[in-house]
Amino acid sequence: MILHLVSSPPQINLDLTDCVSNSESDATLQHNCLHVTGSIDKETDSRQFISYCMNEYSPKWNIQSNSRERKFTFVELYKHNITSRHLYLWSAPMDVAERYQFYLDQLSISNEASMATQLFYNCTPPRFGPICQYAFDDYRPDHLSLNEIIHDFYLHGYEPTTLTCYVHLQCDRGPAPACLDWSEICDGKVDCLDGGRDEEHCWQLEANECADDQYRCVNGQCIPYTFFRDNTAIPDCLDGSDEYFESKDKRANCKIAESVFECEDLTCTIGHRSWASPLTSSCAQSRSDLLIKAMFLHKPNSVLDECWSAFLCIIHGSNPSDTICGDFCVGQTFNHERKTVRSSYGIKIEF
Repeated sequence: MILHLVSSPPQINLDLTDCVSNSESDATLQHNCLHVTGSIDKETDSRQFISYCMNEYSPKWNIQSNSRERKFTFVELYKHNITSRHLYLWSAPMDVAERYQFYLDQLSISNEASMATQLFYNCTPPRFGPICQYAFDDYRPDHLSLNEIIHDFYLHGYEPTTLTCYVHLQCDRGPAPACLDWSEICDGKVDCLDGGRDEEHCWQLEANECADDQYRCVNGQCIPYTFFRDNTAIPDCLDGSDEYFESKDKRANCKIAESVFECEDLTCTIGHRSWASPLTSSCAQSRSDLLIKAMFLHKPNSVLDECWSAFLCIIHGSNPSDTICGDFCVGQTFNHERKTVRSSYGIKIEF
């Protein structure tokens, strides 16, 4: 029987591997999570704890039985004096290590052996998971930690191709892949084209009063007063009003940064951030870029071709030096009579 005698870097322990649901109605249930600190570079990020989880309907995955990796029953581990800490250091999922510890506890008080045949898969790096079914595409043997793997991933200019969506509010955000982002709720502009649900009841925030031991953010949110001006790198208000920002271009930095608070848990609204986008209140530049690309793929049938071409030229969807734009513009002035065009995303432009 051969097992790792020392911890093999990087240590990767999945969590919530036993919480996978077989019900399609629970498709949003998070499972198979990796928990990491926010960054390996900034000491000020020590408070940030990020979970990367799966939430897809588990039966969609065709996971085949693994015959390459060695596996051991709990009773075999027990006979070789293996502890739950050993399993943890060998990148076993948290649920497996906890079940094994429960098995050991049961042995100390009874002869209960119902868990004796449960398995631990001794994964060979870079494989990890309950049955060694996962691996990172960009894994390198010199990575010392999971944080380094994630950090290096973002250093390579990751360009997302899909958008994350807030699914708890029915909203027609426009043609796919556009969808409502949490930051677009109560941001002062209507984003849902089917009734403006994203701005309903927002007056309650404006009228909100905070307790004496709380700080009232500009947007009406209440936070503990101890969080006020406690760390310039980690705002606690969603609008960031509890801290002074040291940088004016954090939005650009978010394009290549880990999912830290200043990129994921803040809103960037027009009038409050110099780098804000008119299309979204998300601080992630990539979201605005994807919305612009998607917008140009859908020309409303009611819009004339010349109106659509002008629309693209105005917001620089086309290269201003293109012949089409040249036909419309002379010294930044349009030659044609005043007209109005409204895109599928509710953006109205007159020219």
